[in-house]
Amino acid sequence: MSIAYRRLRGTSLDVSVLCYGPMRLATTPSDPLLPVHERAMRAALDGGINFVHSSYEYGVRWLMNRVLSDHPARNDLHHVIKVPVPDWDDGAFDGRKYEMRIDEALKELCCEQIALVQWMWRIRPHDETHRLPLLARCIDGLRETHERLAQAGKVGELATFPYFPQSAAAAMMSSADFKCLIGYYNLLEVELSPVADMLEADGRSFLAIRPLYEGVLTDRYADHASVPHDHRLKAAKYAAAFEKRAALMKAFPEIAEQGLTKFALRFPLLSPNCASVIVGINTEEQVEQLLGMCSDVPPDPSLAGRVRAEAASLVNLT
Repeated sequence: MSIAYRRLRGTSLDVSVLCYGPMRLATTPSDPLLPVHERAMRAALDGGINFVHSSYEYGVRWLMNRVLSDHPARNDLHHVIKVPVPDWDDGAFDGRKYEMRIDEALKELCCEQIALVQWMWRIRPHDETHRLPLLARCIDGLRETHERLAQAGKVGELATFPYFPQSAAAAMMSSADFKCLIGYYNLLEVELSPVADMLEADGRSFLAIRPLYEGVLTDRYADHASVPHDHRLKAAKYAAAFEKRAALMKAFPEIAEQGLTKFALRFPLLSPNCASVIVGINTEEQVEQLLGMCSDVPPDPSLAGRVRAEAASLVNLT
């Protein structure tokens, strides 16, 4: 069993189609799950995952450092990190803060270069009306700062996580050299599809976050009623997601035939320009399961298009 790799278009990076996500790892040394999470990360790297996502916001890099400080594959990894500058109340791009986030990541992740920077710009109110003008004010400073750090060898390529479709299109058409779009993209969230198609046309890639929609898109529960009363997925806000899931599975019998977890995980990769899916991995069992599901993932843009169209038609289902 070996994981597949894809080229991040417009770069020299060949990345595993699974990107290791540490979003829910232990945040303190006293966490009883610490040994479990540490073994999971080691198993992921041992299994051939060479693409690693992280953020200072998760509070888990201390654990990652324990693994990366002595892992034999550490020099072969490609790190993608979140860099939110400006961050909500900052008001403007700050090159010093951008470089600070890079420098702390280089130290914490035991690496010499951040392969891909996931730049984010945040503002209140969190909507397109306010985000688009801020983007225009940030681009020149971002481009100049990133180019300087790239010349110093601290960073490689630039990507962005734009939250919304208009922001995504504006960013990817801007003068910043964004090689890659990063965003929520799964069977239930296909709003970024037009931008992903635009990138396919001009030779750029995207990365999909949340392929399993927080656990809704797995085989674990048959429906919302089956979720235990004390589980987070029992919250009322997930009821519509389970309903949409059922409608999509009815429209595409192959989802059940393949298994929902497997189909959902592989769905973004049906698009030829999806280089990798970013997914949280917490146990060795999950590593084994997910690696097995991603050993061979041929693109199928026709199926991807049909599923996306059906998913988009369900957007108002309640």
